[in-house]
Amino acid sequence: MRPFASFTAAAVLVLTLTACTSAPAADAGKVPDSGKTPDTAPVATATPTPEPTETAEASEYGPVVKSTRGNLVKELGQLSGTSSARSEVATSRFAVTDIVLDPECTSSFPQAPVNGHFLGIHLNIETTPELAEEDYPWMTFTPYDWQAYDGEGKRLNDPVGNAWSCFDTTQQVPAQIGPGQSVSGWIVLDVAATTGAVVLTMGGNPIGWEWVY
Repeated sequence: MRPFASFTAAAVLVLTLTACTSAPAADAGKVPDSGKTPDTAPVATATPTPEPTETAEASEYGPVVKSTRGNLVKELGQLSGTSSARSEVATSRFAVTDIVLDPECTSSFPQAPVNGHFLGIHLNIETTPELAEEDYPWMTFTPYDWQAYDGEGKRLNDPVGNAWSCFDTTQQVPAQIGPGQSVSGWIVLDVAATTGAVVLTMGGNPIGWEWVY
């Protein structure tokens, strides 16, 4: 798959991206209502924290803004998406709707975070029927698809840690999402920094989408 927003040729990936920043969660320690679907309203403006290295004409995904790491910077609630590697047909749309530091764990066997803090990331995800035409007709949003950075831009080691033990499975994003599905749920990371950025990458791509927390 590849991005819906337009890129320079050097930035095109087999799986793509679309852009802007996030803000810190205002409700740390609480798990907000997750029964929502992606807001498809276009984002008119964006004021990302990183200095943009490239901008593009606004679309339903908002203007394309890249971080210094080459990732597409997103705000909370702003749409991201993927398209087919063989065409411009959309295969998914998704949005990070909240990022919560030290959420209240709900599983029956929570363990202490290895790195000091759990970080909850709430997503609304919709896949299109066209995903069924892909070589791999599913999408994944597991903790292993994420990177974490501290406030000074240093990449954090092992952002998975004990994150798997925090939320009950009924609250987590499914491990695989097939064509024509709409899901809402949480990804949890295990991080050392209370402020920084998280990055979602897919399919082994070196860059992805980035949110500040």
